[in-house]
Amino acid sequence: MALNRINGPEELFVGGIFGVNRPRVIHEHKITHVLSVIQYSLDTLEDEVYRPLQHMTIDIDDMEDQDILVHLPKMVRFIQQGLHEQKGAVLVHCAMGKSRSVTAIVAYLLWKHPQRFGLGRGDAKVDAKEAKEAVQKAVELVRETRPIAEPNEGFMEQLEMWVAMGCPADADDAVEKNVKYQRWLYKREVETAAAVGRAPDWIRFEDEEAEEKKKQEEGGTFELRCKKCRRRLATEPFVVPHQGRGNKGKDDCPHYFVEALSWMRDTLELGELEGRLNCPHPKCGSSVGRYSWRGFKCSCGDWVAPAFSLQRSKVDKVTVTAGGRKGGPAGADEIASRMAALGIRMPPGQRAENL
Repeated sequence: MALNRINGPEELFVGGIFGVNRPRVIHEHKITHVLSVIQYSLDTLEDEVYRPLQHMTIDIDDMEDQDILVHLPKMVRFIQQGLHEQKGAVLVHCAMGKSRSVTAIVAYLLWKHPQRFGLGRGDAKVDAKEAKEAVQKAVELVRETRPIAEPNEGFMEQLEMWVAMGCPADADDAVEKNVKYQRWLYKREVETAAAVGRAPDWIRFEDEEAEEKKKQEEGGTFELRCKKCRRRLATEPFVVPHQGRGNKGKDDCPHYFVEALSWMRDTLELGELEGRLNCPHPKCGSSVGRYSWRGFKCSCGDWVAPAFSLQRSKVDKVTVTAGGRKGGPAGADEIASRMAALGIRMPPGQRAENL
């Protein structure tokens, strides 16, 4: 068929070029809105049926490395407007009605009807497995009436990220502003650079990004400190989790992987693909780990890329609570507070601002 209606209460259709350029088909299905996920213009179609149609074009190729994720909010909002705000019928098409158009429809279904695919509210946390299952269920729903529906692998991964992000569609730039998207985009930049044997052209320092204030307000339960001088190197929000699939469990893994942080600037801006990470304290400088833009395999079994590793034997994990620290050596601020409470003034070289 030229067009296929998606099962459900909405007048939502999917198709290819041969569906949209047939006036009789457009008229019979009472189409009011057309979303072209391909470079396409209705201006060349002379039939009267096309004049009142509302049309949006998203020019993107059906290739795995194409970024369709950033366009999802705009497409979802267009579909929502046509179906619910203007009570019309929406046709989403690409060249064949197989990959790009299906990706847009699946994004809409996951956003509009999450419960149908095993998801909760938009603000509920979704793990990778749940996201993958939800996307697969949504694609299978489309296949019920459009058997050729098959987004390419790259689009499927981006749909899973869309779910993990909570399907942000409150504004056209909702994905672009999302920190998960920004990290994903940066990771692609790093992988591209590493593939040609060079460091990335720009470095994203997580603790200098706009999310820094929010993360600091949310806080964390622990921080990592240099074992030698007690300088804080990372807090929980900047620690990258990894699975630890080897014989050792997560707690026995010899590495803590972290995001690129601003204290690494001088080292990373040398432009080397890999090297050592040294404590930034001017009176310390001890080796605390290593980095590789290409990534490396942890001894626990996981591959992490890019990899910024702090060696467990070189750092202390200090538990942080609202009232101070426990579970590790006392930090400089806490020591200073205790000394002040006893009326003892610390020597200049040992004050908190110098540690």
